Amino acid sequence: MILTVKQTIALDYLEDSTTTELCFGGGAGGGKSALSCYYLLKNCFKYPESRWLMGRAKLKTLKDTTLKTFFEVVKMQGLTTKDYHYNDQSHQITIRNGSEIFLKDLFFYPADPDFDELGSLELTGAIIDEASQVTLKAKNIVKSRIRYKLEEFDLLPKMLLTTNPCRGWLMDQFHKP
Repeated sequence: MILTVKQTIALDYLEDSTTTELCFGGGAGGGKSALSCYYLLKNCFKYPESRWLMGRAKLKTLKDTTLKTFFEVVKMQGLTTKDYHYNDQSHQITIRNGSEIFLKDLFFYPADPDFDELGSLELTGAIIDEASQVTLKAKNIVKSRIRYKLEEFDLLPKMLLTTNPCRGWLMDQFHKP
């Protein structure tokens, strides 16, 4: 995969020793989902038996969009189904070295206001695609789950958020500062 200048700059932040959250924004076709998928895939191979989250407000939309981009990035990297296994029932991708990517629905459901569905989940890192569609609480709970093998890999808890231009918590936390 050939990264754009903006994607390369974003990846530099994701790989530095200080950044813990990165909001990568832009209009349609700006490569936000592709960067997210590349970042997940790269880290899965770099850190064996690590655990990552690929989230979006609705799981169906995640599968219809971001997951399809993931498979395109897999092809661009020259990988095949020998390198990974996708389980549609468990919503999980397992990489040949034991790393895992969990596909998660991050929509706010009144029946689960504290996102208990994410309870006990331990992650090495996370991406939230179209973060403007999830609540700040969902983002914060995902971030609190990023603690798996961080010391072993000498990593900071990192999260990549992608978004189109929007108002709300992303504006307050990222654009205004």
